[in-house]
Amino acid sequence: MMRFPFLADHGILGINARNLLFIKPFNPKKAIAFADDKLKTKAFLAARGIPVARIFARIESREQLYKFDFATLPDECVLKPNEGYGGEGIVILRGRKNGVFLRNGKEPMEKRELLRHIEDILDGKFSLGGRRDVAFFEQILTPHECFAPFRPVGLPDIRVIVFNLVPVMAMLRIPTMESDGKANLHLGGLGIGVDLAKGTTTYAAQYHHIIDELPHGTSPAGIRLPFWEEILLMSARIQQITNIGYLACDITISREIGPALLEVNARAGLTVQLANLAPLRKRLERIEGVHVSSPEKGVRIGQDLFGEKVKLATEEGGDRTPVLGSHEVLTVIGDGSTTDIPCRIKPGEERTTFAGDLLAELRKQGAAVPEGKAFRVKFLLAGHKVQTLVLPGTLAGPERAIVGRRDLAGFLIDPLKGTPTLLSGEQRKSDLRAADRLLAAADRELSVLRLLKPVNLTEERARAESDHRYNPLFLFPESKQDLDDLERRLLDPLRDTSPLGTLLEKKRLELLSRIALLRTRGDAEGFTLASRALFGAPDTPLLEEALSTLRDRIACSLPPREKSLSAEEAKEILEETLMSYNLQQWSVSILSKVIADCTVGGRHITLRSGATFSREHLSSLTIHEIESHVLTAE
Repeated sequence: MMRFPFLADHGILGINARNLLFIKPFNPKKAIAFADDKLKTKAFLAARGIPVARIFARIESREQLYKFDFATLPDECVLKPNEGYGGEGIVILRGRKNGVFLRNGKEPMEKRELLRHIEDILDGKFSLGGRRDVAFFEQILTPHECFAPFRPVGLPDIRVIVFNLVPVMAMLRIPTMESDGKANLHLGGLGIGVDLAKGTTTYAAQYHHIIDELPHGTSPAGIRLPFWEEILLMSARIQQITNIGYLACDITISREIGPALLEVNARAGLTVQLANLAPLRKRLERIEGVHVSSPEKGVRIGQDLFGEKVKLATEEGGDRTPVLGSHEVLTVIGDGSTTDIPCRIKPGEERTTFAGDLLAELRKQGAAVPEGKAFRVKFLLAGHKVQTLVLPGTLAGPERAIVGRRDLAGFLIDPLKGTPTLLSGEQRKSDLRAADRLLAAADRELSVLRLLKPVNLTEERARAESDHRYNPLFLFPESKQDLDDLERRLLDPLRDTSPLGTLLEKKRLELLSRIALLRTRGDAEGFTLASRALFGAPDTPLLEEALSTLRDRIACSLPPREKSLSAEEAKEILEETLMSYNLQQWSVSILSKVIADCTVGGRHITLRSGATFSREHLSSLTIHEIESHVLTAE
């Protein structure tokens, strides 16, 4: 029995077929030489708007090498051969100790060893065909947070195969300890297939074998990469600019500049087929000779032909397109504040319109910026962020905004959604009880503190403490319940205007905001916006009042600093307070694996090990946790 049916498919592309059918006819020698020269390629593409890492210095001869001042280099950089291949000859320098570079931030690389390595590069030891080469020092890029689930030991990249302006196959390459921090598969790195349509990972391979789990035990499949459309379009544009017919683009996602080109390759390896469990030759032959007028069209063709078909909203587990009724509530995002605004959805209107007095209020909050006769506004609609220009207008009725068709792309509209219905008293009670049970279960599942605490916090903290230049990459816990499914069940608004119905509807909206917050974990800007939408933020008058208070307060008016109480001392005081209320069934303990200094739940008060408390803080905790939460629970 064959484990991988695709291996029997004659669409597999071998090295000889690649060279004869695609490299020789479509990649002339001049184009290959251009791709092999990394410095020339990067300079050429950077001048045409393709983001690349910064080059600090280049060394072309021994004479230049012996005169070179290594002190002019930053403490962190990468030494590379210009015409190297397969990751050979690359040295990652992270920091200095007593003026000596540290290889990978650990082993000292004395100047004599560094000179000898650069001499090897100049002599062509790492170049194709052993040709004389050039050494250069390049900026180290920090991996984006999206790579945290793969726990890379170095900088991952995404290899996209492009032919005839069409991205035909892609894989994510993850550096490991075995590959010495390089993303090359033949050295021991991981190759993970990526679905072209959605940018989600599929299968994984290492050393030419399929693996079911990543080295740390998690599945490689189903992880979505950000900037996916941008990465595919960048790859197609690079082929258009360079005119290299059969091309592989190695693109990373960095914290500093987002998607950035590492290098182009005119003789890309073929392990990408194993990582995707798909034959490459069939895909290439399918689009050979097709007229593709632009990179944008090439990306659409590639996603349509070779990506996994996107499921309809009615299919289980499929992507759900947000559905809007004729009346909705949008949340305007301002400078430190959010404002909920009832609105009408009107595809018949081209532009979005806000009431004039509303725009005046939003301007004071920094949430509406004038641009000519219009105003630039950001708002959330059904959990999706919209940034647009709105027009002022005079609106009748309770809604203070109209959303026009220009801002309704990506939404479906159901005119009956949210239409009030007449319910009997018993029907209403039954519906509200069902809604209450659903919301209570969702509230228990969507524990923000639990789902925001990284599962690798201890490990990443230790790495950061041992190397102050290391930027932690956090991996967050998965919800026990499918967030997409939970969101689907929470999308329909309650159609009850009684006080209890209104209260439950507010809770439903809050839970949807929690889901939106959890989706932005690892995205700093998105998380800030989502957290403001959920928790709110100080408005401008409050901030001005706080600043005024601070300006008027003088240092000598501050109370003298008290000696802080340890968690053990705080525990004794809280236990005494519990006893004073005759709450013997409650207990206090100290644990290291909690986030907040103090939490309450299940007739238990937990303090964080190592936390310190002023007497004023402890008094506040006593009032808030015991005299509020505990007594309320009892």
